[in-house]
Amino acid sequence: MISFVVLLLTVGTYSRNHVWNSQIELQLDAAKKSPEKARPYTNLASAYLGAGIYDKAIESAQKAIHLDPKAANAYYNMSLCYQKLGDLDKAIAMAKKALDLDPELDMVHHSLGGIYFENHQYEEAAEEFRALIKIYPYFPNAHHLLGVVYAGQRKFPQAVAEFENELKVDRYHTLAHLNLGQIYWYEFQNREKALYHLKAALMLDPLLPARNQVRALVRMLEGQK
Repeated sequence: MISFVVLLLTVGTYSRNHVWNSQIELQLDAAKKSPEKARPYTNLASAYLGAGIYDKAIESAQKAIHLDPKAANAYYNMSLCYQKLGDLDKAIAMAKKALDLDPELDMVHHSLGGIYFENHQYEEAAEEFRALIKIYPYFPNAHHLLGVVYAGQRKFPQAVAEFENELKVDRYHTLAHLNLGQIYWYEFQNREKALYHLKAALMLDPLLPARNQVRALVRMLEGQK
C-alpha cells in the first residue's frame, strides 16, 4: 500500500539565505537603535528563524519577552524554533502561551496543529486545524492537513470529506487527489473514484512522491475493466 502523503505542517525551507541575512542586518540595526523596545527583537528572532539560526532566534525572542512579557509573537517564534530543534513539548508550551496572550494570533493554530501531529497527539491536532478552518474556511491546505490527521486516525469518511473540501479551495491540490485515490481504493474499493483522483495527481505533478508506485496502481486498476 502506498502510504498517505503527509508533507505536512511545516513551511518549506528554500535557499534564500541572502534575503534572510539582509533581514538580520536590518533588524540588528533596529534593535541597536531601540534597545528598550521588544518589537525589534521579535523581528530579529523571525529573521534568525528564517535563516535557520535557531539558537540566536531563541535568544532574541527571550530578549523581547524580557522587555515585554506579553510579546505573543516572540513566544510564537520560540515555538517554531523548538519545533525545528525537535523539542516538541517546549514548542507546544510556547505556542499555547502565545495564544493565551493573543487569542487572535490565528496562525498559531496552523503551526500548533502541525506540532501536535508530529507529536502523535491527533485529537489535539485536529482541534487546532478545525479552529483555523473556522476562522479561515478557505485557508490553503488547511482542509488537507485536517484530512491527513483524520486518515492517521483511520477516520476515513471524515478524511475524504476534508480532502474533497480542499479540492473546493484548490482543484489542483495534488496531494489531496493522491490521498483520495488511495482511500477510495484501499479503504472503499471504489475503482472509478480511485482512478479519477490518482490520474489527476499524476497529471498535475511530474514529481509526485512514489510516482512509479502510483502509476503501477493505476495500471492495475485499469486492468480490472
